[in-house]
Amino acid sequence: MKKSIFLLVVLALMVPALAMAQTSPDDPEIQKAKEETAVVFALGRLFGYLQTMEKEAKDLALNESQLREIYSIMRELKSMERVEPKVADKMLTHLEDDVLTPDQLMYTDQLAIEREAERETRTPGSGGGGGQITSYIAGGAFNPMTAPEKKIGADFASFFAYVSKKLGK
Repeated sequence: MKKSIFLLVVLALMVPALAMAQTSPDDPEIQKAKEETAVVFALGRLFGYLQTMEKEAKDLALNESQLREIYSIMRELKSMERVEPKVADKMLTHLEDDVLTPDQLMYTDQLAIEREAERETRTPGSGGGGGQITSYIAGGAFNPMTAPEKKIGADFASFFAYVSKKLGK
């Protein structure tokens, strides 16, 4: 099984939060949408983890080929008004299976575990995404990577600028 445990780890860590949220009076449609879009948020968070890896683990630095592929994916994401879970899953799988090394994946998985624990400590039971989830359900715009007021969007923009600069774009 080549695919990273990244998404599985994130989903496993979200189960308690989702279970808590499901016992609240929240609309079942919102809970379903949160589960569906978890992969989109996981993809978005991965870019922040990659930036952390670049800063803190120089021995795991991305090479030029990896940077070019990541840049291409990020440009595609920036152009999307709505990121469907199936598209995000394909992109995440491609990054995990074809772009990143096992050591890089282990590093980002560890960051995912640590950050998810921090999110649960700060906001137990919240699934995040608020208005974005409502827009997703309505079939409207849904791209957390282009929401600079959110951490995922800010991290995405910062890492995109970093990758662009490294590639001379």
